Amino acid sequence: MSPAPATAVSRLASIVGEGNCTGDASECARYAVDGKTPGAVVRPGSAEEVAEVVRFAAAEKLALIPIGSGSKLGIGMPPARYDVAVDMRRMNGVVAYDPGDLTLSVEAGIGVRDLFDALAAHGQWLPLYVPWFERATLGGVLASDSVSPLRYMFGGPRDFLLGLEFVTADGNLCKSGARVVKSVAGYDIHKLLLGSLGTLGVLTRANFRTFPLPRAQRCFVASYADLCAAWEFCRRIAQSPLRPALVEVLDPGAAAIIGHEKLPGGQWSVVVAAIGHEAVVERHARELAQLAQQTKAAHFEALEDADKQALLERVREFLRIVSEQYPEAVVLRSGILPTTAVNTCEQLAAAAASHGLQCSTLIRAGAIAYSILRPAGGTGVAIGATAAQAMMEAASGVAPTVIEHCPAALKQRVNVWGPVREDFELMKRVKRVFDPHGILSPGRFAGGL
Repeated sequence: MSPAPATAVSRLASIVGEGNCTGDASECARYAVDGKTPGAVVRPGSAEEVAEVVRFAAAEKLALIPIGSGSKLGIGMPPARYDVAVDMRRMNGVVAYDPGDLTLSVEAGIGVRDLFDALAAHGQWLPLYVPWFERATLGGVLASDSVSPLRYMFGGPRDFLLGLEFVTADGNLCKSGARVVKSVAGYDIHKLLLGSLGTLGVLTRANFRTFPLPRAQRCFVASYADLCAAWEFCRRIAQSPLRPALVEVLDPGAAAIIGHEKLPGGQWSVVVAAIGHEAVVERHARELAQLAQQTKAAHFEALEDADKQALLERVREFLRIVSEQYPEAVVLRSGILPTTAVNTCEQLAAAAASHGLQCSTLIRAGAIAYSILRPAGGTGVAIGATAAQAMMEAASGVAPTVIEHCPAALKQRVNVWGPVREDFELMKRVKRVFDPHGILSPGRFAGGL
């Protein structure tokens, strides 16, 4: 870390307060990213303090990484430089909330669970039903563009995000979008920051359109012998008047990882959830049963409340469960099309088998396939770099694919972002505009941005 750690820590402490800055080695180690540890940790309490911290870092050429709970730090490449961790969790307040207008403005460090509780008190919610739900912060969810199972009905965060406040690499506090639904003029600059892993700016505040809490909710499970039959069920749902909130397709391996008794062993399972008015939910129950019968499901069941809640929570937490049960697994995330989903998943599974890997598949919201790769002979053996690289190349050949999670050591030999994209030159120009000093999470995004 440059300048001398003591000097930098002293200056940072003058910005955020003595108790909110440390250079203690053991404390800094808690903020390590892929084996790289910062020399200082700061905990700003306002957007103005964030801006001043960034201005100081830019002047001293210190590299910053914004951090919430740390649940998404495994995404991306190791940082090229890492001097200061910016812990955003002190900034966890509700700035403005108008339940009657269905609009909300909150600080980026607020926990997703805390946000849900605050909205529920007014009979409202946000469809941010994301992994690490009890731990994740809003800023981390947005910076990683975390995928919710509810994407099937609601889309991603960009579809109900109205605006952002953020600090650029030169320490300017910027705003994009608005706090009300009707203000739609101008460019949606804020959407560039979604999924950028903190490489374009430090998120300080987000504005959302909220939703009324659904009056009823039901969950259904249909089981099939293979993916083709399971996908035919999904295809018929998409072509019907039904609008379920969630449609997840799990192969036998993914079902075993989730570990719920209502997911039959050895079969492909389709988990469907319906929310809304009682009449809407009841219609889903009737017509999904008919579709399951028409597609010759081996089993179809509407779950009771306790089973329903437990299964939906474990489906939501699939990636967290994988990371805890199989820390050395490699998780591929592939964008798929409904018309090519079966072929894509079959090719991914075949490519994994050809390299001696076991592949468990979960298809989320009909648009994203997660492939969990483990050695076929055991669970405690790391996947070699050669096999991981070959699998990455094979996957990228059939669908846009990245490695979302893998051991840090593997990232030294495999590029988790895959081949350089055609729009990489444009991405570099955007990075230079937002971060000309190269101090914001350097190296973590595609192409070393």
